[in-house]
Amino acid sequence: MSRYALRMVADEWRQWSPAIALIAVITTMVGLCVHQFAWTADPAFRAAVATAGVPLAEFQIVSITVYTVVALVGWVGLTVVGRASVQATRRTHALWLLLGAAPATVFGATLLVLAVVSLCGAVLGALASTILAAGAVPAFNAAVSSAVEQPEFTISPWAPAVTVVLGTATALVGGLLPARHACRTSPSAALRNPDEPAPRSARTVLRIAGGLIFLLIAGALVAAAGFADQLGATGPAPMVNLALDAGGSALVGVYLLCPQIVGVVLRALHRTFRAPGLIVPAVGARAAAARVQISATTVAPLAAGLGGIGVLLCAVNSAVALTEALQPGLPTDLADVWTIIAVVAVSMLATSAAVVALSARGREREIALLLAAGMRPRQVTALVASESFAMALAASITAAVPVVVTGLVCGLVARAVLGDRATVAWPVGTMLLGLAGSWLVLLAILLVPASAQLRSQPGARLREQHGA
Repeated sequence: MSRYALRMVADEWRQWSPAIALIAVITTMVGLCVHQFAWTADPAFRAAVATAGVPLAEFQIVSITVYTVVALVGWVGLTVVGRASVQATRRTHALWLLLGAAPATVFGATLLVLAVVSLCGAVLGALASTILAAGAVPAFNAAVSSAVEQPEFTISPWAPAVTVVLGTATALVGGLLPARHACRTSPSAALRNPDEPAPRSARTVLRIAGGLIFLLIAGALVAAAGFADQLGATGPAPMVNLALDAGGSALVGVYLLCPQIVGVVLRALHRTFRAPGLIVPAVGARAAAARVQISATTVAPLAAGLGGIGVLLCAVNSAVALTEALQPGLPTDLADVWTIIAVVAVSMLATSAAVVALSARGREREIALLLAAGMRPRQVTALVASESFAMALAASITAAVPVVVTGLVCGLVARAVLGDRATVAWPVGTMLLGLAGSWLVLLAILLVPASAQLRSQPGARLREQHGA
């Protein structure tokens, strides 16, 4: 069984390559944080910091903050890909069970596939972080404080190994429960159309209940912002804390409710496009709605990333505007904020790209059928573009909920301080840029497998699918 599992990875390496790339990207960021942590603990660096009279905490606090964000975003991204990887191969698992393989054997083979993919990405990420650390770590420390005369940077021998272990283990954790579910699912259920909605389970009910609870918490925090004077939350720091708490709660809520929200949004987009006669966009939105489970898995990291960036920008820029109104000319440094935004943006796009690539398995037959039915390659391309746009738009609409919650909190607190002069820094441009970037990434990933089908004859492709 192990031989067949390894062959499955080798034969379909193109479809696994985005997942490997995601693991490599996130492992690279984790590795840079590991190298930074190891370097700040080095006696030579500590001696240089002590000589300059700069607190060592200045270097450690920022790096720990960035590492926390990287670890959180990386854990979400890698676990999402882990689940998508197992979901993408569930039909193979069903065939193994039908042929008499024991559930424990299928479980081990599933984890082996995920371990190989994770290890490949983690090794690449560890290598990249080790190469980049020589320039990135000293540059980061120089940005924190230029008063320190840094010694020559040296690589800690244990940092690359720790990076590989962290990257591999995180992706494996994401696949444990799906792999267990795959080996216990009946083959007939696994061989059904993966786009069909799954029956509601106790876990789904708990997820929906948890999402509603977090949205209620966000609503309560918005209501509390209306009493900012009584609560004493009338400064920039209290505004940021309250806004991030409310926006973060709403972000968790919409992430948990993403399958339900995405289904509603995609069906609404289908009706919206159909009303004025936009046939291709309507069909694209309908196609995304038909495979709502896969669409939700794709949209969730996009919505979380866009929402997280929007919440952070709205809270921080609104606090900067409040600070400028209270103390004009006070300098502000947002380098760490933009670093976090870059981490989130890269991670969310890579996660969604990997999920889309894995979910594109088996779409060759669908494209061949469309061509055989008389659609032109240009129309199929437009259909794929419409489907990717519908998913990107659904992600942006979902992400707008926590951003609006954050803006309401900032507006209420600012009004308590400034009255009619209160302003909210809505990140409209960033959200539109995120929508465009998400659409282009999803479109590129979906068109890669589609382009080969568009150049081939549909009859030959259908015969190949049937094993002729």
